Amino acid sequence: MESKGSFITVRPKDPLVAKYIDYYYFHFEKDNSFHSRFSFYPNYKHALTIYKDSDVETGSYGSVVTPSKHTNYSVFYSINTSKNMSVDIKGAFSKIGVVFYPLGINHFVSKPMAEVFTRGVSAFTYFGSALENAIIKVYKEPETDKKAILLDSFFASVYCGFDEAIVKTAVQQILNLNGSVKVEELSDSTGVNRKTLLRLFNRHLCCTVEEYKKMVMFRNALNYSQQSEDISLTDVALYSLYYDQAHFIKHFKSVTQHSPKLLLSKLTKLGSQETYWNFED
Repeated sequence: MESKGSFITVRPKDPLVAKYIDYYYFHFEKDNSFHSRFSFYPNYKHALTIYKDSDVETGSYGSVVTPSKHTNYSVFYSINTSKNMSVDIKGAFSKIGVVFYPLGINHFVSKPMAEVFTRGVSAFTYFGSALENAIIKVYKEPETDKKAILLDSFFASVYCGFDEAIVKTAVQQILNLNGSVKVEELSDSTGVNRKTLLRLFNRHLCCTVEEYKKMVMFRNALNYSQQSEDISLTDVALYSLYYDQAHFIKHFKSVTQHSPKLLLSKLTKLGSQETYWNFED
């Protein structure tokens, strides 16, 4: 039996939705004896996950997923900025993932994220019954592309936009410079002081500016390392703008508890997008 389950990715078709959602994934297994445990790592592309007929226990460590005796739909969102999170799946399951670009979900939520969500992995109830009604249709649809169209339709219906220009400018600058920009430079380019930037990041991204910078640097290094077997650790460190090899190693160990050499050799790519998980043997 495949220890990872079935995993399919598909891109949004709706032009508006595709600006803010990178891809959907469908992760499932029908065998009741299935058991898989994996870790995922900080990412500036955050995911909304929907489980069908599962009991999901969440904590600071991650989550444990087991079959439910009742028909249900459980919705979770994760903002993982500085450590690895584990997922332990025991038994048959079916999960849908919605992976947003940076600040993507903010375009579908009319309130600041800090008012509807806290850090880590936790239940996300903002969309209420409207999302559940849409998900019921998605699960009934057998064709993956049509599932994506149904998801597109839901997110297009709740689109509200996001007009915080200061946050968007700062985030884009951090992404463009791979997290190596100084807070003072962000303050200059946005015209606000450090305190205001911190308040806005906490309000709309549920993290600090420094946490976001480090997350971007880490994730880009991880993604780049998986592009080719010929890429060396030195190449990764240079590409990711770490000060030196020691900085690179120290940062990875602080996030993952593993050296870059060990961690990057253990990652598995799922689907056709940049989903890299570390499965336990």
